Amino acid sequence: MNNYYFGNGNSKYKDVLTCLSTTEVKSYETSSLPLAQFWNPDNKELKLFYKKCKAVGLDLSKGHRYFEYPTPCLNNEGKCLKNSHPSMTDLMIINDKEQIAIEGKYTEYSKGKYETINEWLENKPHKKEIKDQWFKYIYDCGATKKTKIQNNIPYQFLHRTASACFCCSEKNPILIYQLFYDSRNKAKKDEFISNLQKWAKELGFTKKIKFFIIEVEIKNIKEVKEKYDKNHADLFLIMRETEKPIYEFDWENIKVKEVISEN
Repeated sequence: MNNYYFGNGNSKYKDVLTCLSTTEVKSYETSSLPLAQFWNPDNKELKLFYKKCKAVGLDLSKGHRYFEYPTPCLNNEGKCLKNSHPSMTDLMIINDKEQIAIEGKYTEYSKGKYETINEWLENKPHKKEIKDQWFKYIYDCGATKKTKIQNNIPYQFLHRTASACFCCSEKNPILIYQLFYDSRNKAKKDEFISNLQKWAKELGFTKKIKFFIIEVEIKNIKEVKEKYDKNHADLFLIMRETEKPIYEFDWENIKVKEVISEN
């Protein structure tokens, strides 16, 4: 159960990299790049990482791995809502017991404010039904309703959580934010973690919905910039063709911690 996929298509890890090269990549700092390299099954350091995860009750060593996994926004009849778009999870890991939605972040959290649910809804009444269905996925997993507070959290955090909870009656939903950082944005990363903890509480997370944060330092970002500053999505193809990694992760000091809501 360690197959790799792009979307719903069956493929090998190297084929996934080829598919990822067709996605939008603004620079070498786009989070999908270090995320894809991190989850390379040939990384010997993954065993150490899995051991660290298991120490806090998180097993990431098993399951089918789907990059850019689409979660549809369905109405009560099971049909896609009009004008809705699937929520694309960076990496979804599905095994016999759990559905694990992983959102990768690198420099995104230091570049500005996230659009709140209220802001997303402005002047677009038809979006209320979409929002309500994302919330329904979460409520079906036992989240607490706090609408007045919830509408002030980022819309992206809502539908990412909903992706973890989608059709999870027989599986345990887990949300993970995997945060990459370097010496330039460490403070912003810490600030973002505080926000994530607040959003989880405001969204009404319960024991049924587990939430983890993984912190991964990139140690060679200066060298990456010098070598790959003009590269974009073709970096996935470079990953495919070379055995030498682009990013140097501090594997020994990766932090894995569970965010426990007080609800």
